[in-house]
Amino acid sequence: MRTLADRRLLGAHRRWGPFGLVAPLVWVIFLVFPLANAIGHDAPPLARSLSIAAAALFVLAFIGLVVAFRSGWGADRGRVMLALYVLLVAISVVLTIADRPGWAFLFTYCAAGTTLLASASLTFPGVAACTLLAGLTSALGGAKAGATIGFVVSTAGIGLLMLLMRDLRLRNEELSAARAELARLAVSQERERFARDLHDLLGHTLSVIALKADLASRLIAPRPADAEREIDEVQRVARQALGEVREAVSGYRRPTLESELEGARVALAAAGIHADVQTTPLTTDPAVEAALAWAVREGATNVIRHSRASRCVLRVGASASAALVEVVDDGVGGRGGATRSAPATETAGHGLAGLAERLELVDGRVEAGARPEGGYRLAVSVPMTAA
Repeated sequence: MRTLADRRLLGAHRRWGPFGLVAPLVWVIFLVFPLANAIGHDAPPLARSLSIAAAALFVLAFIGLVVAFRSGWGADRGRVMLALYVLLVAISVVLTIADRPGWAFLFTYCAAGTTLLASASLTFPGVAACTLLAGLTSALGGAKAGATIGFVVSTAGIGLLMLLMRDLRLRNEELSAARAELARLAVSQERERFARDLHDLLGHTLSVIALKADLASRLIAPRPADAEREIDEVQRVARQALGEVREAVSGYRRPTLESELEGARVALAAAGIHADVQTTPLTTDPAVEAALAWAVREGATNVIRHSRASRCVLRVGASASAALVEVVDDGVGGRGGATRSAPATETAGHGLAGLAERLELVDGRVEAGARPEGGYRLAVSVPMTAA
């Protein structure tokens, strides 16, 4: 019975498709030489014909064994492979003893076939058995001591090489499976952590909101002043919950200005656009830095996707009270028409609309539009301290 590791290896081989057949079937080319010798061998016609037929049958059986291993033939695949392997060994024994000892080299194919047929615990004994048969049959066939040793060494060498390749492929498959499992577990754990965070943040708050809203609905008619007070409290709690959720979510995807500037420089260079990055050291709140980083990302993305520019200037600086980002290119311009400003509903394009929405959270503003002298300009300003 095959182990789980063996089944994984077989599954990996079958996924390789027809190209996975090339490497093992290349070995068949080396059978051309003994076949040519058999055809040209000075022997009775019947004996020569039988040798040629046996060698051709060996080639077909070996090809069938490899194809069955790589592609699979349903529930009968194991029995088919075993039958083909037995046929390979039988032909090797008969040809080596009855025809010529030089046919003992066929046991190298039998040793390689053992690594395809047997489970991990049986591959080494199988290779050892093929090596022993190569020595015994070549000796019985009349081979000299040196030739017999050569057949033994070549069979053992090929068999051990195939064992090593089998083990490497198995380890690679297990490593790939382990990496996929680790990635799946990491995603699952992150989802669970996010769910716990949201539950901790919103569970109590939403319960309070629901209770106070219900109470306010019952107080509207008899006690409107109390109802108004409860509604105000609902609004306060809702704003607090919204802020907590924004803080939690931003912790998952908050970029840094340094990383976005470097990423923009690399991306622009990859697009064949010269990037002139001009920065002034800033000390800002994390929320402000994140807003500026999103502006750099959006500006660089628009330049790469739409501008057909050859040069882009990225400026990061500050005025007396605000942090500034400006992205200017020498491209076709006109992507937003006239200059536009936040709020988001006034900003063209999904990317700029999303950027404007982010900036609204920190009281920032965005201006975007074609320049009279050509090209396009995106300018963002954010108060140095987030509201």
